[in-house]
Amino acid sequence: MEHTPTNQAGGQLDADVYEHLERTSEAVFALDTEFRFTYLNGKASALLDRDPDELIGELVWDEFPAALSSTFQREYERAFEEDEHVRFTEYYGPLGRWFEVDAYPAETSLTVYFRDVTDRRNREERLERQRDRLDILETFTQVISEVSSASEDAISRAHIEQLVCSRLVETTPLNFAWIGRVDGDDIEPSAWAGAEHGYLDETSFSIDPEKETGRGPAGRAVSEREVQITADIEQCDAWEPWREAALERGYRACACVPLEYRGSNYGVLCLYSDSVGAFGTEDGPTNSLQQLGDAITHAIDTVERRQEERELKRRREEFSTFVDDVEEYAIFRLDPDGHVASWNRGAEDIKGYSESEVLGRHFSIFYTEEDAEDGHPEEMLAEARRTGQAKDEAWRVRKDGERFWASVTVSALTDEDGTCRGFVKVVRDMTDRRRRERRLEAVFNRTFQFMGLMEPDGTVLKVNDAATEFAGADRSELVGKRFWEAPWWDANAETVDGLKDAIRWASAGDFVRYEASGRDPKTGEELVVDFSITPVRDERGEVVLLVPEGRDVTDRKQHERDLRRERERLEFMNRILRHNLLNGLNVVSARAEILEDFVEGPGRDHLVTVRNRVEEMVDLVETMRTFTKAIVDSESHELVPKPLGKTLVRELERLDDDYADVVVSTDGAIPDVEVMADDLLSQVFENVLSNAVQHNDKAVPRVTVGVERRDDDTVSVRIADNGPGIPDEEKRRIVEKGIEGLSTPGSGFGLYLVKELVDSYGGRVDVTDNDPEGAIFTITFQTA
Repeated sequence: MEHTPTNQAGGQLDADVYEHLERTSEAVFALDTEFRFTYLNGKASALLDRDPDELIGELVWDEFPAALSSTFQREYERAFEEDEHVRFTEYYGPLGRWFEVDAYPAETSLTVYFRDVTDRRNREERLERQRDRLDILETFTQVISEVSSASEDAISRAHIEQLVCSRLVETTPLNFAWIGRVDGDDIEPSAWAGAEHGYLDETSFSIDPEKETGRGPAGRAVSEREVQITADIEQCDAWEPWREAALERGYRACACVPLEYRGSNYGVLCLYSDSVGAFGTEDGPTNSLQQLGDAITHAIDTVERRQEERELKRRREEFSTFVDDVEEYAIFRLDPDGHVASWNRGAEDIKGYSESEVLGRHFSIFYTEEDAEDGHPEEMLAEARRTGQAKDEAWRVRKDGERFWASVTVSALTDEDGTCRGFVKVVRDMTDRRRRERRLEAVFNRTFQFMGLMEPDGTVLKVNDAATEFAGADRSELVGKRFWEAPWWDANAETVDGLKDAIRWASAGDFVRYEASGRDPKTGEELVVDFSITPVRDERGEVVLLVPEGRDVTDRKQHERDLRRERERLEFMNRILRHNLLNGLNVVSARAEILEDFVEGPGRDHLVTVRNRVEEMVDLVETMRTFTKAIVDSESHELVPKPLGKTLVRELERLDDDYADVVVSTDGAIPDVEVMADDLLSQVFENVLSNAVQHNDKAVPRVTVGVERRDDDTVSVRIADNGPGIPDEEKRRIVEKGIEGLSTPGSGFGLYLVKELVDSYGGRVDVTDNDPEGAIFTITFQTA
C-alpha cells in the first residue's frame, strides 16, 4: 500500500510532489516533529527492508533502535533545532550498510534523502589501506637504509633496537612498534615507541606453543622463523589473550617479524596499525617485512661482534697487566716440555727466583726432591694435556730450600687443531690457610654440635667427629656427597626440598636457621634438629663456603609439648571452675539469701555460716581462675603500659571500704607512672593488701604503702603491715614460687599468684620483716 505525505495543515501534498518523490532515484522518508514516520517511498522501503504499513506513525527510534544516541539522532535533532539542511555519512550496523544522508527540515516535518554508499566506502577504504601499505613499504626502505648506516656508529644493541622502533613510528602511519628478546620461554620487551599506553605492562608473550600466550603471532614468528601477519585483530582467534587490550588502544592490524641472523636469535619485531589490513593478508607477500628484519639483525650482529672484539681486547690487556702485577699468585707460562717461558711479580715473591734466574729452566725445580724423583711434574703435564687442566695441593720448594704448602693449577694451551703449544701454571701459597684449617679442625672436633663445611652447591667438604659419631659412619662416607644425602636426615621429599632451599638461600648470602626433621641412623627414631647454615665470604664478598650446624633438640621439643599439654589441662580446669563450680556456688548463695526470710532463731546462725562459707569459696574460685589464667598466658600474653598509680589508689580505696577497722596510710605521694603489665595488675595489689589485713592479729590493722622510682627504669611498691609477720620458710616459698603446702585457701595461695604474675611482668617480689613487727612486701616493676 502506498502512503501519501501530508502538508502542514494535515492534508495531502500536491500530486506532483508525491509523484516526484516516488519517481526520484533516491530513497526518501519523512518524519514529523516527534520523529514518527509520515511517509516512505518505495526505494526507502527497499533499502530499509521494511514495509511502509509497519512504519507509518511509529517512532523511528523504536523501529531502528541502533540509531538512538548515534550520528543519525544527533544530526536529525540538529536539523530541527537550527532549521538548516544537514549532510552526513554514517554506518548502520544492523543493516550492514553505509548511508549518505541529506535531511531538510520544515516547520512540522523532516524530509530525509539517503543513499547506500557501502560499495563506494569499501573502495575508498581499500584505496586508503593500499596507500598506507605503500607508505609503510616506502618507510621500511628508509629505515633499512638508516639502520645499515647506524650500525657503524651504534654503541650497543639497545641503541639499534630503540632507533628502529622510533624511526618506524615517526615515519609511518604505524601506531606502535616494539622489539622483544627471548628469555627462556618468555619474550621480554627491550625497546618500544609510539602509542604503547601500558600495553606491554598489561600483556605477556611466550614462545611455548603449550601456552596460550605462545600461540600468538609474536611467539609463532620466533618459533616458526617466519613473518606473521594479522590483517584484522578483532576477527583473529589467535589474538584472544591480547584482543581486548589491543582494541582498547586502537590496534587493528599487526605484523611480527622474526629477528634471526646466521643461526642466532635476536628476538622479534612487532608492528601495530589502526587500519585493518595495513600489512596485507595473512597469506600475502612478506618480502619487505623480512628485508626489514634482516637489516635489523645484521646491524645488531655487527654491533655485538664489535663489542665482543673490544671486550676481548680489553680483557687481554687487563689480563696481561694483571699477570704482571699480581703478587698473591705465581702465574707463568711453560713451553710444551715444561720449561719456564714467562715470569710475574707474584712468582718472584713466592718462589724466590728472579726472572733472569728461572727463564728456560724446567719447572721441576719447584718440587720437593721426592716428588721430582717420583715423576710428579711430568704427571701434572700429562694430565693437563689429556683433560685440559690438572690440580694439586702439596708441598713445594722455594729458591732458599724452604717448603711451603701450595695450591697448583696447570692448564693446557692448545691450537684450533688441538695441538698443545704450552701451559699456564698458577700457584698460590696456602701455608697460612693450612695452619688455619688445622686450628679450625681442632675446634671443629671439640664442639658437641654436628658441624661441617660444604661447597655452595651442597657438596660436603668436612664433617666433625660429633657428626660422624652420630651418623655411625666413616668420614669418607659423608665427604664428597650432597648434604641432604646424609644418613641422619629423614629422606622424604619435603625434608630434602627444605634442605635444598636452605642451601640455595645461604649460597645467596643469607643466614638460614630452622627446625628440620631427621632420623637417628642407629635407632630409626624421629629427631628434631635445630639446623642452621652460615655463609662464608671471601675478600670480594662472594660466598665461597657454607658452614652447616645442627643440634639434636628432640628432648627439648618434647618438653615444650609437655608444657603445652599442661597448659591445656589448666585451661580446661579454668573452664570447669568458671562454668560448673562457680555457677553452682552462685545458685547456693542465691537460695541461702532467699531462706533468710523463712529461717528464725538458732537456724539463722547456721544459715549465715553457710553464706559466709559460700562467699569464701566464690573468692577462692575467682582466685583460682586468675591463677590459671596467669599460668596459661605466662609465655604468650603481651605486656602493655598500665597506670600503676591509679590502679594502686583504687585498690587502697577498696581495702578501706571492705575493712572498717583498718588504717591505711601512704609514705609520700604515689607517682603517676606506667609499668609493663596486663589487666591482672590490680590482682597483684588486691592479694598483697588483703593478706596484710586478713592475717593481722592486731585490734587495729595498719597498712603503709610507699612507691619509689629508681634509676634502672624500674619502680618499687612497698606494702608494710603491723601483723605477726611471716616465718622465714614461708618467705622462701613465696620468693621461690614454691607451690608446696598451698592445698588450703589460707595457706598463701594468693601470694603464689602474686609471684606468678610479677614474674610474667619481668619484675620481682621480695618479703622482709617490718620493724618492730609485721611484714614488708616489695614489688618491683619495669617502667613503660
